[in-house]
Amino acid sequence: MARPQLEAGTIGKINVTLLASGVYRARANARDDAGNLHQLSVTAATEADARTALRKRATAISTGGVPDLLPSNTLADAIAAWLPQIHTRAKSGSLSYSTYESYEAIARLLLVPRYGAVKLGQLTAGRCDRILQQLLADESISKARRARSVLSMVCSYAVRDGAMPSNPVRDVQRMPTAPKKESALTPKQIDGIRELMERWNRPYGPRPNYRALIDGMDIMLGTSMRVGECIGLRRRDVDMTTNPPTVIVNGTIVSNRTEGTYRKDSPKRSRQRRTIALPSLAAAAVRRRLALAEPDDDAFLFPTASGRSLSVSNYERLLRTFIEDERRALVTLGVPVEEYTTHLYRRTAATLVERAAGITVASRLLGHANEQITRMSYVVSAEVVDPVTAQILDELLGP
Repeated sequence: MARPQLEAGTIGKINVTLLASGVYRARANARDDAGNLHQLSVTAATEADARTALRKRATAISTGGVPDLLPSNTLADAIAAWLPQIHTRAKSGSLSYSTYESYEAIARLLLVPRYGAVKLGQLTAGRCDRILQQLLADESISKARRARSVLSMVCSYAVRDGAMPSNPVRDVQRMPTAPKKESALTPKQIDGIRELMERWNRPYGPRPNYRALIDGMDIMLGTSMRVGECIGLRRRDVDMTTNPPTVIVNGTIVSNRTEGTYRKDSPKRSRQRRTIALPSLAAAAVRRRLALAEPDDDAFLFPTASGRSLSVSNYERLLRTFIEDERRALVTLGVPVEEYTTHLYRRTAATLVERAAGITVASRLLGHANEQITRMSYVVSAEVVDPVTAQILDELLGP
């Protein structure tokens, strides 16, 4: 009786022999999706690896592409195979270069030096959990959370390549979130900061660009923009002829090693494009910036000497220098110096608007798709409950 013919996309009996060199050779016949017969042969250090590699080769005949990884490969091998794919996504525009560089830094500086020699076959859920808990103990919460994300993506890549049966990171315990910042500026503190900025000078060198600090603060407080969105404003993005004047938030300044500093033509996320009516303090700041800007429609309101936009890092460095020089005076004002970054302006705007008009209006001002994000990360809860609650309960419960 004739031996049954192999079906398309299947592999026959695998024969493994130990060669004189000490390696194992696995052989088998396999048919591709077109029904063509292939005689396959691979070698590996162990019999199990030889069988696994041969099955992968048979799968590659029908699906295309030879898998790169085996269970015996290390985490460092998997990262080296995964990063080029992420880089390709960055080149195609489906992923920002800044995000790619963040992934690459976490992999290169945290995962590979500490755990690069661990084999993929040893990456159980328990081991991944111990890895992440150790990072949580040694590093910041944000670094540990980013490491979890990168490790999960690398393991998913290994699963797709057939080197792991499932992604073990999915079963690790939940990582803690960073403590919510509970600070916001009061109108009195804002006036005090503005006065300090107007008087700010240094004992040596040219006077710092205090005017950019003041105008940026007023615009961010009046619009809740991120710093990159603020310094990325151009003449064409503002309309001072309406009442009240308006500004379109449709871009942000980003920087990375590959592309340098440039204006991305969308905010942090494209759905966050929005038009904002300017309150008086922001409108006055915009008018001052327009008076300093070039007449071109694409001229930046916060330009460098060459006409390009300031970078986020340069603006934040200028603010940090001011904070260090005026630390004592800021503490006297009650300003939370340790939490004083440009994000404090955005949180202040969100808090003030939420208290006056509710979470929905505040969320739309910030450009959030989910009000819960606004509540959890930006709005500072009032410590004093509205006294109207006493009146309500009196009416319902009586004396």
